[in-house]
Amino acid sequence: MVNPDQKEMFDVLEKQRQHQLQVDRALKIVIPIVAFLLTVICSNLNIWSTLFTFVVLWVALYAVGIKRLPLWHWVTVILVYCLIDNILSYGSFHSSGFSRQFGSMFIFLGVMGVGRPYFDRWLMKKEN
Repeated sequence: MVNPDQKEMFDVLEKQRQHQLQVDRALKIVIPIVAFLLTVICSNLNIWSTLFTFVVLWVALYAVGIKRLPLWHWVTVILVYCLIDNILSYGSFHSSGFSRQFGSMFIFLGVMGVGRPYFDRWLMKKEN
């Protein structure tokens, strides 16, 4: 037997879940586009760097934005990736290439990871 307060809570939770699914559907379209645009900006100008930067960025944005995995795990992943990519692309550590690549990826990953809960909350308030 469900009392009226529980029913109201279940209704609100269901509404919240529906809104989150809407945002997830939109992000599934936006994330690859953002990953591609960022790849053009921050890859190290060789085909392998471009390809792997796109893949790493797409997976990281998806994991943080849609799956909501811990942000610091994915910051660590992109840090390690950027170090490896930098050394393989330039032959040794090149600080300006690293700061451009890691900085761009870090900022957008942070915006996605930190901003997603606020966007969900904003969407729920806007609906009411």
